[in-house]
Amino acid sequence: MTLTVLATGFGAFPGARHNPSADLMAALERRKGRFAGFGIQLETRVLPVLYAEIAPRLAKLAAEVKPEAILHFGLAGRRKTLSIETRACNRVSLSAPDTGGARPQQSCLVPNGAAVVRARIPAAQILAALRRAGIASDLSRDAGNYLCNAALYHSLAARVPACVGFIHIPWPERRHPSFAEIVKAAEIAVLETAIAARRDRIAA
Repeated sequence: MTLTVLATGFGAFPGARHNPSADLMAALERRKGRFAGFGIQLETRVLPVLYAEIAPRLAKLAAEVKPEAILHFGLAGRRKTLSIETRACNRVSLSAPDTGGARPQQSCLVPNGAAVVRARIPAAQILAALRRAGIASDLSRDAGNYLCNAALYHSLAARVPACVGFIHIPWPERRHPSFAEIVKAAEIAVLETAIAARRDRIAA
């Protein structure tokens, strides 16, 4: 029973000329055969850091790929551990430009939209699996007020698919977390998310 999982990262943005979440997507793409062995069809994409494009791009991807789970990844340069986001907020910074230099015209993502939407991935199971693997990680209630939070909010607001989440990654370091550890963490997160999505499909 094959299950489709869409994983996304981001391109460069002001303050990060090179985004390691894009490298992460390339690494996951090379492991598609491994995921196929678990009955997972993994699709990877790199999203542009553009306010005007994020919502329509995600809607188009959902329609084309028809994933049963979506797992977004993005860079949180000030954090030292992987952060599994547990919610997204209907907010955006008016002072932070995107990669094209544009700034939002309003402080909310969706007028009259829900103030907070909960992530729909097995966050506790992912956290436990990462810690068993020796990868420093935590749950987070703050996905920020930039494009990472926006991607999670728009994907959750669409309500399809059932499993949607976001994981922030720190800058890879020579010791911890190394890029190899970040890739391993992403693999674990994809597998745990797919297990939850498959369980939901069977229950339905």
